[in-house]
This record gives sequence, C-alpha cells and structure tokens, in this order.
Amino acid sequence: MESLPIELLRLIYAYCDPPSVRNLREANRTLADVGYDYLLPPNLSVVTWRQDVDRLLSIAQHERLRGSVTSICIYLGELSYQDAMKNSWFQHFVLPPEERSEILASAWDSYDQIETRRKTVSPLHSRAEDLREACSSLPNLTSVEVCFNRYPSENKVLREVFQEIACRKLDRAQTYGNLDAIIAAIDGMRLSSFRIDRLPLELFRLPDHRKHWFAHTHSFESLSTLHLTLDPSGLKGQGSAMRAVNGLGRLLLLAKNVRHLKLAFHPYSRGNSKFVIMFQELLNGFTYTQLTDLILEGLSCEEHDLTQFLARHGGTLTRLRLGGRGLAKSHEVSLGGIHLYSGTFKSLFKGLRTKLPRLERLHLEGIFECQHHELASHESYNFYPLTDENWQPVPCPRWVRSSRNTINGLPFEQYVLHGGPYPGASFAQQHFGG
Repeated sequence: MESLPIELLRLIYAYCDPPSVRNLREANRTLADVGYDYLLPPNLSVVTWRQDVDRLLSIAQHERLRGSVTSICIYLGELSYQDAMKNSWFQHFVLPPEERSEILASAWDSYDQIETRRKTVSPLHSRAEDLREACSSLPNLTSVEVCFNRYPSENKVLREVFQEIACRKLDRAQTYGNLDAIIAAIDGMRLSSFRIDRLPLELFRLPDHRKHWFAHTHSFESLSTLHLTLDPSGLKGQGSAMRAVNGLGRLLLLAKNVRHLKLAFHPYSRGNSKFVIMFQELLNGFTYTQLTDLILEGLSCEEHDLTQFLARHGGTLTRLRLGGRGLAKSHEVSLGGIHLYSGTFKSLFKGLRTKLPRLERLHLEGIFECQHHELASHESYNFYPLTDENWQPVPCPRWVRSSRNTINGLPFEQYVLHGGPYPGASFAQQHFGG
C-alpha cells in the first residue's frame, strides 16, 4: 500500500470513518503523512461546557491541522432545569413506571455532569481574545453558525426535551457578551456563510453592543449566505423597537453581496404574534444585486411595501419562501407565517406574477392572514410544509388534520409561476383550531 499513488491513498481515506483513519495512519509513514488531512472533520463544534476554545486554539496553531477546518458551529443554548424536568416526565408518562424512572434518572445524571463541567469552563465572552486568535488562524474557515436551539448532548431525552421552547433558558446579558465575542472573532475574515438561530433584537438598540457590532462586521461584505432569526421579546415599547430595527437594517446593508438571505422573527414571549416590519424603513430602498434565495418568516407587513421589496429583486430572485415553522411545538401547526395589516394576498400574488420573472419556486408555510376580518376580501390560510429550507421534500406532518383546514401552497405557487385562476377562493375562510 505504501507504493500506491497519493491520489489513490486520499481516495481510500475519503471513505474511512475517524477510527479507521487513526488505525490506517499507524501502518506506515506514508499513510501517516497523507492521513493528516483526514484527522479532523471539516466541521467543528464549540460547546460551552467543554474546553473547546482551547481545543480550537490548539488546532489553529498546528501547521497541518488548521487547514482542515472549514466551518464552526458554536452552541450557546442552555436547558431550564425545572421546566425540563416537568416536560420530560410528561413526554414519557406512557412508559411503565420503572422504565420511565430509569430513563429519566440517566438523563438527569447526564445533565448534572454537563452542569458540573460548565462550572469549570470560563464563559465564552471571557475567552474573546483566544477565540479571535483561533478563528483568524484557520485559513479555510468560511462558515460560522451560532446555535441556541439545539442541545449537543448525547442523551436523547435531553435533546428531545430541549425542543420544547419553555425548556430553554437565555441569560440575556451573558448572551450579549458571547455574541459580541463571536462577532469580534470573525471580523475581517472572508466568510461565505453566517447563521444565528436566536439573535436578541434589542441588542441593536443598546449603545455599547450596537457600536461593537458596527465596528466588527467587516466580514459581512464577503457573505453569500446570511441567516438571521431575531428574537424581539426583549424590546419594550415602540421607540425601542424602532431603534433596534434601525440597527438591524444597518447590519443587513453590510451584507451587500448576499445570495441567500433569511430574515425570521420568533417572538418568544408574545404567543403567535408577528413582528411588524416596513422594508422601506429597514433597508431604505436598498437592493441586493445578487440575491437568488430569500426566506421571510414571522412578519406583519404591508402588502404594497412587501411587493415593492420583492420587486426590486426581480432580476435575480429564483426561490422564495414565505413563512416557516416558527416557534410551534411538535404537535402544532406552523406558526411562522405572514400577516398583512394592509392589502390582500390575492393582490400580492398577482403582483409577484409580473414582478418576479425569474422566480422558479415559491413555498408557503404557516398561518397567513389579512387584518380586516369584516371585509369580503379577507383571506386566511393555514399552510403545511412540502419542503425544508434546502428545498428537499418532507413527509406530511403528523399534525395535518382536516379539522385544522391545513392545505399546502402548491396551487398558489402554480398561480404565481404559471397563471390561471386565483386558487384562494375555495380556501380563503379557514379556521386555525387545535
């Protein structure tokens, strides 16, 4: 095997799992040398209860290993102990008592171990310089994701109970510091992708944090993918919201070369309400000249304003997703739909037929509703998903039932793309019962 061409050895390594890579490298010096590039996966995780910043820094300082890393996912989510205890019991109440006790005891033993380890690890924001040094020393790092909504534990019970929104806790002050550290760590890097699945929107109205982000977001110019899921539940009053949206708009303008953009709002403390956005105020008429994929979720907006925003991207936009899962529980209908406080969906979709000539796909998900229930033009729809955000087909959700009048958005997609009679007439007066 030592005499085989390097290209063939690399092909062999490409099919090996991590233990096999380590074993193969022990065979001889040639295999050991070639196998260096396969010791690490290209995607690394940074978990707050492990010494992962030290590990990342060690990798970044290693001549051979640092080139292997292309993406980093930083997990910042924490479990709310009391809420998780209650929910995990209800999730397993159908099991025999002895089996349930054994499963839950194992889960909370794992939780105790995690929290014990967390106390020995410095908070991420206190390691800001080390994180920055590590990231800046990874020459092939192109993607960074910040994750609050997945719990990277090997225990299945903990992972499942974390899917319940009430079982997640968020220390807002610590979160501001951690996000500040991350944004400073990637400043100036040529990233192609940046994602955050829970970004407290009020951060952009707080002077110190606002200035910090504006001073350390030079890497946004190189982004082709930007996914931001905003949490507006920390905003207090209209003035606070206006300043935060202004800050968000300034941030979005920096990502001027983006091709894939997601802008979602998840109001953790406001039930199923949508967040009011005026695109003219948010982006002041700015156009993303390379935008091909757009996701908008959890918005309340004006039909004319939304239409004008989408029309500005008619020369490039090929795939559009309106709505999403939102903060729905596993048994609930999708909640991240679109609300129109002015106008109708019929007018919106009719306008898109002519203003988005390059559009190839349109996906609708969640509760879509107009403001004025008393008008004959009022529309309300309850769309279930057909594809995920990567446009891969998904099975029909278990919560889809005739009693909920759930429908899929395919007829509306066909109308926007190919014309014909408007499909809304037979669906326009749905109800959203549980």
